[in-house]
Amino acid sequence: MIRALAAAAFGLLATAALADEPAARIAPSLAAHTAEFAPAKVYEPAPGVFSAVGYGIANSIMVVGKTGVVIIDTTDSLEEARKVWAEFAPRAGGKPVVAIIYTHNHNDHISGASAFPLAKGGKVIAQATLLREAAKWNGVAAPSIAARAARMYGVFLPKGTPDGFVSVGIGPFLSAFGGGGAGGFVAPNLTFDQKLSIKLGGEQFVLEHAPGETEDQLFVWMPERRVLFPGDNIYKAFPNLYTIRGTSYRDPVQWAASLDRMRALGADVLVPSHTRPIVGAEAIATTLTDYRDAISFVHDQTVRWMNQGLTPDEIVEKVKLPAHLATDPYLLEHYGTVEWSVRSVFAGYMGWFSGDAAELSRDAPELRAREITDLAGGPAAALAKAETAYNEGRWKWAAELATHVRRADPALKPQADALEVKALRQLGFDSVSPNGRNYYLEQAAELAGKAPDWKTIIGARQGGAQAAGLPASAIVATFPVRLNAEKAAQAETALALRLAGEGDWTIRVRRGVAETSTGVAPDARVVLSGAKADLVTAMASPGAMQGALASGKLKLEKGGPADLASVLDLFRG
Repeated sequence: MIRALAAAAFGLLATAALADEPAARIAPSLAAHTAEFAPAKVYEPAPGVFSAVGYGIANSIMVVGKTGVVIIDTTDSLEEARKVWAEFAPRAGGKPVVAIIYTHNHNDHISGASAFPLAKGGKVIAQATLLREAAKWNGVAAPSIAARAARMYGVFLPKGTPDGFVSVGIGPFLSAFGGGGAGGFVAPNLTFDQKLSIKLGGEQFVLEHAPGETEDQLFVWMPERRVLFPGDNIYKAFPNLYTIRGTSYRDPVQWAASLDRMRALGADVLVPSHTRPIVGAEAIATTLTDYRDAISFVHDQTVRWMNQGLTPDEIVEKVKLPAHLATDPYLLEHYGTVEWSVRSVFAGYMGWFSGDAAELSRDAPELRAREITDLAGGPAAALAKAETAYNEGRWKWAAELATHVRRADPALKPQADALEVKALRQLGFDSVSPNGRNYYLEQAAELAGKAPDWKTIIGARQGGAQAAGLPASAIVATFPVRLNAEKAAQAETALALRLAGEGDWTIRVRRGVAETSTGVAPDARVVLSGAKADLVTAMASPGAMQGALASGKLKLEKGGPADLASVLDLFRG
């Protein structure tokens, strides 16, 4: 369905600039940066070490050992992973794939695993918290992450035009949204906490927990070959200390400390999971040092100004990278940005409150919009001021003021929307970060009715192929956050699930609150049994559930279809 949505969006999006817009454009450094991934290519930075760059957003890496092959990361879809294996296989010399290592839980590193022919008894290795971390983004927060990721990665933008998609900064594109198949995740069968030394394929590997971009991040070190695989703790772009698709706090202090441990190894070859490898001890040492210094600088200076009482809006005007870091090719803002990072560091220490008491409790957005537009002489006058701002190139204020006009006077919504679309497009065209560019342009297209909106994207992602690979506990945990509190305000009921090989669970609804527990509660109104994967698919819609019951994939052990439908209805809307 996502592929169909994309096709429809491409057909709707005009590639020519609107008549009264400045010309569509791509920031020059961003345009040049796309050469990092083109054409797709397998690099061999050290004998027997192969990195596939340009096949989806993330690299997949193969190490050919004396007796077997080790795969490090598996890219973002089955489609791209199969292409990678077609390139790797002739270079593997017929040796079996004895292990797959996940550097962390992000889908672009784990979703293509089943495309690699893991030998019987082969190991799938990860840091101990990978499944827990993956459950956040493929479970309870999956709808929001999916919709925001679609915007950030520009999946519905036209390709090859100045007003469309360029890249995703650390890779050429995200393939999973295009129908490439995200369901190739294979759960780890070997995990570790802090450090694992292991022989794989006749070669020595050392895996170390190295929190940075994620809490479960690890790096892989081959001491005999002096090859380092840093995962996502470094790539050729300013680090995503905060990602606009949404994330838990990424602690810069931990990230810098992880880089320091990698610096101490003195690697001769660095093979990151995004962008091209680096060869040469001196170049690697310089790059790692500058990268950790940039992270530390943003953290330290943000905290410095925070401790002097400045708010995030004020601090972003103060914190600018030193010139030697700002011009480093590995620190250009082709992924994360300093501004987003500053805001994240502040929030990581202080939470959402800026410290200004006027922000402790604001009026509702519609009321604030009326108050702000009244200052301009009313919504019509505010719209005129927004148009003036647009014509003067003040795109940020034009977009913000247009949103207030839309809320203050629904009759002016078409004009306000049209103006905001133009302002967002200009902000996108000027953005060096493809994340920012894509998000601006995607949201402009949504606002213009020329790309799938939030609800449509969420609906298309409800099949849950990635979620099906998670533990049952993670699937059950999604029920409370799906509960429609208004519908369930007076409800007192319980649904039990008997998931083959995954245990028994009860979801209890108690007047607007859902609680989960293990086992089948005796008073459960409905008991539903079947495989976890079939439950995930059936939860997509009432029709899917009816089909699963009719086919026998899911069975009702207690209660009837109407009872089940009434309980599940509490978790929709």
